[in-house]
Amino acid sequence: MARDTNIIDGAGKGIKAVVDDGGYLRTQSSPYPAEDDRDLTFVFRQFLTLDGDGTTNSMLVDGSTTSQLFYIEGEAEDDIYITSLSFLVQGAGIALGQDFAGSGAELTNGCRVYYEDKNGEVNIGTSLQTNFDFIRLCQGNPAFNNGDNSTGTGPFIAPAVAAGGGGKGAADADAIIPVLNVKDIFGLPYGIKLQRATTHRLVLEVNDDLSTGLGAGAAFNIIAYGFKRKPG
Repeated sequence: MARDTNIIDGAGKGIKAVVDDGGYLRTQSSPYPAEDDRDLTFVFRQFLTLDGDGTTNSMLVDGSTTSQLFYIEGEAEDDIYITSLSFLVQGAGIALGQDFAGSGAELTNGCRVYYEDKNGEVNIGTSLQTNFDFIRLCQGNPAFNNGDNSTGTGPFIAPAVAAGGGGKGAADADAIIPVLNVKDIFGLPYGIKLQRATTHRLVLEVNDDLSTGLGAGAAFNIIAYGFKRKPG
């Protein structure tokens, strides 16, 4: 004999869940977090650093012979969820194609972005050799236009983000600042998880010599954004 079953609220108000004609349970996202006095989640913002040292965030290093790894690794107490990556590639006279950080040439081997979890290494981007490769990895976000043709820069390029001496001009360093939205691009609702008490990590691998030849005003780093979650 069939039995009718209802899902009702736990506060004694008698509010029942509704099933649509198609057999779907009707739900609604709450505009605020559920009441919980444990404060399980909090914001996370951190540079990827050389060998995870927590200090060296400049990626202008020599990785031509031995690859240099910049990463964030899982922590002892809390899970880390990385939802976006903010790239900065900066240099005087920066261009999009056939150029990296204003060097006037693309990288020979390129950089690699990947993460490691229980499934091993998962590539996010490989052979990132030019400024445009990073922009395309991030699907052109943000696709701003600075509207200033006097500097020779255009869409995707932020002009004069660092002074090259004597104020704004040809010697100033321009930059690309693409943002990789992990949630939207890869469909991961909570981003990349670095599980607590593991060696899970998010990595940028440098495979070229970025320590010389990029010119004045060069810079290269990545900031990861997301949240931490304490065990419940």
